[in-house]
Amino acid sequence: METKFTVPEISCGHCKETIESTVGSIESVLSVTVDIDQKSVDVKSTSDLDLSLISEMLDEQGYTVVQPS
Repeated sequence: METKFTVPEISCGHCKETIESTVGSIESVLSVTVDIDQKSVDVKSTSDLDLSLISEMLDEQGYTVVQPS
């Protein structure tokens, strides 16, 4: 499964590392790719992800998840 979303606060390598480690801690996640310039996150997983859970986890880190429309 592939899940894509935007995080407007992404601005540097530290943001990238924080998001990758936070989302990567979810059991079904295979990989997390963060594009700093596009402020996008691409997650590959073995099953559907609960975007509200990801949103909560990243909110605790100070990031906002914006779902694609």
